[in-house]
Amino acid sequence: MNFLSLEVLLQVGLGLVLLVLIVADCALFTNAIEWLGKRLNLSDGAVGSVLAAVGTALPETLVPLVALAAGVFNPDLGRQMGQDIGVGAILGAPFMLATLAMGLSGLTFLVARARNKRTASTMTIDAPWLRRDLKYFFVAYALLIIGHFIPMLSARYALASMLILLYCAYVVRTLQKAQTDTDLAEEAHDTIGPLWFMPKNKSPQMLAICLQLGISLLILIALAHAFVDVIHTTAHLLDIPALMLSLLIIPIATELPEKFNSVMWIWQGKDQLALGNLSGAMVFQSCLPGVIGLLLTPWHLEALAWGCVVACLASAATIALFARGGRATPYVLLSGVGFYGAYLWFALSGAR
Repeated sequence: MNFLSLEVLLQVGLGLVLLVLIVADCALFTNAIEWLGKRLNLSDGAVGSVLAAVGTALPETLVPLVALAAGVFNPDLGRQMGQDIGVGAILGAPFMLATLAMGLSGLTFLVARARNKRTASTMTIDAPWLRRDLKYFFVAYALLIIGHFIPMLSARYALASMLILLYCAYVVRTLQKAQTDTDLAEEAHDTIGPLWFMPKNKSPQMLAICLQLGISLLILIALAHAFVDVIHTTAHLLDIPALMLSLLIIPIATELPEKFNSVMWIWQGKDQLALGNLSGAMVFQSCLPGVIGLLLTPWHLEALAWGCVVACLASAATIALFARGGRATPYVLLSGVGFYGAYLWFALSGAR
């Protein structure tokens, strides 16, 4: 492996440029989806948190779809490579949220406390709410794991249907709780910035919102296609598994909006909104992108994928275990960085 060859450096540089563009476009998309929810009066209570989670999670769902489509229609990429990239993007998203994103949230709290922005030693959370989200996540992830052991497509159709129903049940339960919980609504409305297409208008028109939403989605499809090509080329040049690159690199780009939102909200003392956004995105990422994996790939998990699954479950279980009584220590969230580091060591050791 020649990490310093000109061709590799060019691919890395192109990948970094695409990462920046993807992050910017995800922010553009998220801004539009939040305004859409506000205009449709869907952001009351926990609905704002659900919309924020879905809004920031939906763009990266396109990455595995683009990868799988490219594997079918692009002979240079190849079906197997497309499937590896797609599976990596599907599993890597909840893994990144449960480890790095949660860890970054804990670190942000510690920095805010060190700079006297926060005075309490623990984070204020709705512990039952967070544990409920994580229970849905565990069930969805369990269905994905079961899918590995079931080769029959008909059975995987049943699992995919269960994932869709599970997410629908999650949304319904969240909406029901929102009827008696208005705190998150106020917080969600307060944190929505101006619509990018109409920055000076405090009440942008629905046409402008939909236009921004559609344009950002089209841009994201084009960027996702280019990024998949970069992952394929880089993996080939370095002679390392595309699955490993997609597990580690794609979620960093596509999950950054959640990280930035959480950092901002925790800095402002809105711990539940921050963690609710992350846990809600974990449920979404395990359900709907998981359906794509079950139906459009063989869904045969390799050792690299299993390591990711173990690290993700370990981090989520640690958070669920210690999130009690409306308080959570930031060090519990920070443990996610340790699980991410352990997986990184495992993946790199296997690639050598």
